[in-house]
Amino acid sequence: MIQQIQLLRLMAALWVVVFHGALLGMFSEVSPWLASVIQFAYAGVDVFFVISGIIMAHSTKNIGYGPRTAATFLLARLSRIYTGWWPAMLLYVIYLKVTHQLGPHIQLQASFFLYFSDLAGLVSIAIWSLMFELYFYLLLSLGLLLPKWNRERALKILFAALVVLNLYLLGGRSAADGGREQNWIQLFYIAPLVAEFFMGYFLYQYLQKQSAASWKPWGLLAATWIALIVYSMPHFEDYPYGLANFHYWPERAVLIGGAALAIVGMALKLPSPKSRFLRMLAQWGDYSYAIYLLHILAFSLMLTLLPWNSLNGQLHLVIALGVILALLPVSAAYYHWVERPAYRFCRQRINRWLNPLVPDGSGLLPIYKNQQPR
Repeated sequence: MIQQIQLLRLMAALWVVVFHGALLGMFSEVSPWLASVIQFAYAGVDVFFVISGIIMAHSTKNIGYGPRTAATFLLARLSRIYTGWWPAMLLYVIYLKVTHQLGPHIQLQASFFLYFSDLAGLVSIAIWSLMFELYFYLLLSLGLLLPKWNRERALKILFAALVVLNLYLLGGRSAADGGREQNWIQLFYIAPLVAEFFMGYFLYQYLQKQSAASWKPWGLLAATWIALIVYSMPHFEDYPYGLANFHYWPERAVLIGGAALAIVGMALKLPSPKSRFLRMLAQWGDYSYAIYLLHILAFSLMLTLLPWNSLNGQLHLVIALGVILALLPVSAAYYHWVERPAYRFCRQRINRWLNPLVPDGSGLLPIYKNQQPR
């Protein structure tokens, strides 16, 4: 399972990179069919969310419950996000300062602590998804206060309440001038995208009970869902970027989230990769979080250092591919020299301070292996 997840995580990270590159006009010279694929590349984030739910279900299935266990889990997950992000944020701030872009509109506090605010003021537009990660971890840590049976029941009730509430809000939005006055950013704590984490969480539990199931039904479901997305896309073109616009978060959770669920389910049921190349790519899945954190900075540096507007479209494509290729070893170095050591240090301190005791004698997952949220 881990190799498939790692491989899918890497693909999702690169997909998001391509989407942001397309927003900058880097892929204007690609063929029409490839351009139509790239316009859905934001869905890599939804795949991340479902994978995160899978990882959390796997990492909590055998641990106990109580305040100490919940606190250990939450601190570990917070440290996983922040130890990766804070060094990257320092690089962003230095870049913005040197290029005289660090104005009063930049919200350093919101960017540092990762709480939801105006996206235009964040030092990197990509970190909005980390805010949802933290929110899901908080909900799951509250569930760890309960015994396992009660925990699962409480999470199912919470998921059902989230779905019902968003259906109610969606109905009200549709009735009021197409919902143009509805601001889903203000509804962060009940945002429908949170449901995608729960979808991954419950998918893992379902597949644990269906160990002999084939990947083919999941592949058929993914193909059907993708066809439905393509068919319905014209209905969402009244807002910039279609389903990627926050206004369409409810529809995105159903359509893109459903496709992401099927794709992850298919990946989990596929046999482990046999070829050396695929196994190598799966190992590069460790770098997906660093890729996600650093790619906006890489593109920004490119735009600053090169006379971008004076170059033609084909050269844009060549340069963009070069930047993406260069991003891979840079992300690997960031992972090994910054991200991983910082997280290991924090986990060791957390375990030393709290030393959770669980009734069945098991503990949390190893300090670092397969603990990446992205």
